[in-house]
Amino acid sequence: MNTETASPRYNYYEILEVSTNAAQHEVTTAYERARSTYSGENPAIYTIFSEREARELLLLIEEAYSVLGNKTLRNIYDQRLLGHAAQNQDLSYQSILQASRQVFTEAKAEAKRPAFQKDADFEKQIATQSTWTGDFLKKVREYKNITVDQMSQKTKINSYYILAIEEMNPSHLPAIVFVRGYVVQIAKELQLPEKAVADSYMAHYKQVTKS
Repeated sequence: MNTETASPRYNYYEILEVSTNAAQHEVTTAYERARSTYSGENPAIYTIFSEREARELLLLIEEAYSVLGNKTLRNIYDQRLLGHAAQNQDLSYQSILQASRQVFTEAKAEAKRPAFQKDADFEKQIATQSTWTGDFLKKVREYKNITVDQMSQKTKINSYYILAIEEMNPSHLPAIVFVRGYVVQIAKELQLPEKAVADSYMAHYKQVTKS
């Protein structure tokens, strides 16, 4: 879904008449202009809309600014609006607000995650590692006290695929191009050299797919 196909009711950029790349101060200016235009203090509006319609427009304007005027909510909204996949209900204020609460909950859970105890020998092994297999990625993940669910939440990769990557099980994974992308995301989350890990992993993975 994009800004052309989103229902006007859920296209907050159209409601405020700003572009999707508008700066935050431009959003605020547009909101103040729209609110002034459709408020009861502007009697000219009633020559175009009924009082009920003007009131509903004001509610939409407030809703639009509640999302676009908040950095966190706007980021979630933009990902959905410009991601070509969201339905209208995914773009509603309540849905965006619920998603932001989930982000907050995940952030709190991440903050409470116990710090891992560094092992000098294993740190050296990681630093000098040139062969990256699913089994070794699993060892690093477990060493850093990151569960499969936590990795899934951070990378947005289905936990089913994370396990399949660690098992190097091609029957449970999508096309190779997607597998490489997943490995890069996992390596990034584990603070590993992304390209080196992905190159090594995919070389081994391709051998597995041939066997």
